[in-house]
Amino acid sequence: MKRIVKYMPMLLVLMLLSLGSGFFQKTEAQAGTFSVKGIWVSCFEYADLGLNDKSESEFRTNANRLFANIKANGCNTVYFHVRSYDDAIYPSSVTGWSTRISKSGKALPYDPLKILIDYSHKYGIQFHAWMNPYRVTQKKVLDPASAETVKRIVAQVKEIVTKYKVDGIHFDDYFYPTNEKKYNKVKKADRMKNVNEMVRKVYQTVKAKSSRLKFGISPAGGIDYCEKIGADVKTWMSQAGYVDYIVPQIYWSDEYIMEGVKTALFSERLAEWRSYNVRDIPMYIGLALYKAGYSLKEDPGWKKRNNNIASQLALIRAGNSEGYVLFSYLNLYHSVASKEVTNYLTAIGSMKLNKKKKTLRAGKTFKLRATLNPTRLRGRTVKWKSSNKKIATVTKTGKIKAKKKGKVTIYASYGKLKKKCVVKVLAKKKSRK
Repeated sequence: MKRIVKYMPMLLVLMLLSLGSGFFQKTEAQAGTFSVKGIWVSCFEYADLGLNDKSESEFRTNANRLFANIKANGCNTVYFHVRSYDDAIYPSSVTGWSTRISKSGKALPYDPLKILIDYSHKYGIQFHAWMNPYRVTQKKVLDPASAETVKRIVAQVKEIVTKYKVDGIHFDDYFYPTNEKKYNKVKKADRMKNVNEMVRKVYQTVKAKSSRLKFGISPAGGIDYCEKIGADVKTWMSQAGYVDYIVPQIYWSDEYIMEGVKTALFSERLAEWRSYNVRDIPMYIGLALYKAGYSLKEDPGWKKRNNNIASQLALIRAGNSEGYVLFSYLNLYHSVASKEVTNYLTAIGSMKLNKKKKTLRAGKTFKLRATLNPTRLRGRTVKWKSSNKKIATVTKTGKIKAKKKGKVTIYASYGKLKKKCVVKVLAKKKSRK
């Protein structure tokens, strides 16, 4: 017993270390921060981003701008569409080129995916290769029950994790289709069994390459619907060997109209997903930025309010979830969503002053500077206020002027972001005669 007591401090350290990074991630989440601040970049956005049918020089310029902007909007993770329709935005031995990146479908003289990953990492942004595993066209999918289908999907995943320095593989919510009659007779249990077989093999393929690589899925926000199309989300969140993280797409406001009654659908679905996360795997909540500012009959909250995303982030924080993912990039710059985006940036933002304390002689001045983050907030007007103008004043630009002996607090604010500087004013030096 004495020997155990003697080595107790060492044992405690070893126990903490054995918990791994998950322990510290949970600590971070509990502190109200997000480990993942994500954004989706869809294949439908390539043209507007200047990423289709460009020279290598043009592609590099536009890719650099894209990731600089992602960083400026406070995101640290990108889920980038690399396989949308059994195609690829990179030279592949498994499938042909995506017409979204090469209109003719002909090979490009450079590797777009490698360039994108390089720029992503240049800005400190994790890059997850986003794939739609079964989808061939909008109306056609690979048969989930086919062993050849699983083999093909696994081969595509293996190709990516082998050739490229991605941080993870990400699957979207397209599994069994709802618009193909031949799949209507497949039982729900069989659908989930077939999808699970594919998911499990993909997970094994990713982990065989490196334990650091992550594999995650962003299922639809309704669990019943997920199971209907073969996405066995309850198993994924309760048993090891399927996913490293989950991103439920909870794409509603808390003013959703269900059967004529206003329903707090986002909050309800968020609570439901948390209740099924038995393994407590990282959960990053998918948020519907694409709805911000639009008039939607069934979900009027997106038009009535401009702080839906900010409010949802507060709920996510309160429940110790580890992050969020916005759909999608271009909506950060849509005019209809501008107020929503500003409130989002403020919700994740911070402010720093160049001084927390300052001593001045009466009659002297000092310029306080406020730095806003994310950097997209830079240049916004910060408000300044003095707690006692008789002791010291402050201008609209942060210039303090000491008036007379005493203590005063100078406040800086931008929306909900606030900082203060305590100023001690000394009496003027007596002039020597």
